[in-house]
Amino acid sequence: MFRSGIMIMIITMASRILGLVRTALIAYYFGASKFTDAYFSAFKISNLFRQLLGEGALGTVFIPVYNERVVKHGKESGKQLIFSILNLLFVGTSIITLCMIVFSSQIIDIIVMGYPLETKVIAARLLKIMSVYLVFIGMSGMICAVLNNFKQFAVPAATSLLFNIAIIISAVFWGRSVGIDALAAGVVVGGMLQLFIVLPSFLKIVKKYEFTIDLKDPSLKRVFYLILPMLLGIFAKQINSVVDQFFASYLKSGGVTALENATRLYNLPLGVFGISIATVIYPSMSRAIERKAFDEVRERLGKGLNVLLFLIIPSMAVLTIYSKDVISLVFSYGRYGENAVTVTSQSLFYYSVGLYFYTAIHLLSRAFYGMKNTKDPVKFSICSIILNIIFNALLIQKLQHRGLALATSIASGVNFFLLVYYFKKKYIGVDLRKMGGFLVKILASTIIAIFASYFIDIILIKLMIFSLVYLAPWAIPLKRRGIDVF
Repeated sequence: MFRSGIMIMIITMASRILGLVRTALIAYYFGASKFTDAYFSAFKISNLFRQLLGEGALGTVFIPVYNERVVKHGKESGKQLIFSILNLLFVGTSIITLCMIVFSSQIIDIIVMGYPLETKVIAARLLKIMSVYLVFIGMSGMICAVLNNFKQFAVPAATSLLFNIAIIISAVFWGRSVGIDALAAGVVVGGMLQLFIVLPSFLKIVKKYEFTIDLKDPSLKRVFYLILPMLLGIFAKQINSVVDQFFASYLKSGGVTALENATRLYNLPLGVFGISIATVIYPSMSRAIERKAFDEVRERLGKGLNVLLFLIIPSMAVLTIYSKDVISLVFSYGRYGENAVTVTSQSLFYYSVGLYFYTAIHLLSRAFYGMKNTKDPVKFSICSIILNIIFNALLIQKLQHRGLALATSIASGVNFFLLVYYFKKKYIGVDLRKMGGFLVKILASTIIAIFASYFIDIILIKLMIFSLVYLAPWAIPLKRRGIDVF
């Protein structure tokens, strides 16, 4: 499992870096304009169900139900459950896709009503093109869950690499001649590739596919019953993202693009460290919970949170103090002007304030799931989403794009502290004193690294010096004690 987690981390890192290249190329060819605002908004809508189907919810619920079905009724019966879910998923996503195509203008009018009419027309056209992506990503996400259950991790993890490559090729070869529509076509092709790459491995497992749906199947009903709390929480996050788009549509032209590009950057450590570490720690923590070895659970959870401190605090320092340098390095080419760089770096600064909260939430939520409690994380998530919307409304007037980013950080902080408090209240507490002592050491190393690198002008050398100085005091302890350092 540890090797699988490391493999997922490496592939995720490659995917996130490629995603950053994708975003930089979009900035290079299209800048921050009404066209990119329309593209990002339309993609956000067509991408609405990606997290519902492709980032763990189906896998978390489907896998134990499927395995139970196989033990009781055999492998063939288990395959019937797979067929029912996939076929039902295809029908459902196809209907939603048709609705998005027919009502694209009305959907855009509701979600980004602050856009000028011309931008709305562009967004509606792009939404029509990208709507079918939902079918591809829905089917691909479910098949990936099946493959993971059969201990096939590499191919599912690599699907996002193909998606990024498709958009990069579309931007480079057809961006200038076709315009923003090339990116929309790239999204559709990327979705097709995500589905097609997993089909051979999937068909090798099921042998023969059947187009049947058994609506009376109790296992099918149980999957949807168990997944509802998790889907509610993830769907609420997606709705929150759409609400953010609503508020952002009232910003100046290019505001949505700046927020999207800043999000892409702070998502890099979130995806590589937060999700990957949670993936590695969760199985062993779950086994400890099953054995009722709660001291071990406390230790593993504490170490996980400390590992995140070790990785995320310096990331926060770089993405806040050096935010403009980082944005200039990644985006300040082609049509991405100085004003766009300034707005994006300011957004990145306020997003990055809450970076540790975002990453730790993934691990803490899984601690609740290990306790077979999917409801509390959903409640806290919805609570933080409501707070985010309130702070969006309060801060957007004075702080504009900075207010929307800051609202996200504040809401994530509330979610984090609710998870910590109620996990301690209901189950076991994290050793906050030990965690606080470790945080002091991390802050000391980070501050020294900032002082050592601050006055260097070249950003790549600045980041290199920062990393070396930060890691230097930890090199010997890590070599001698390994994971026990945390």
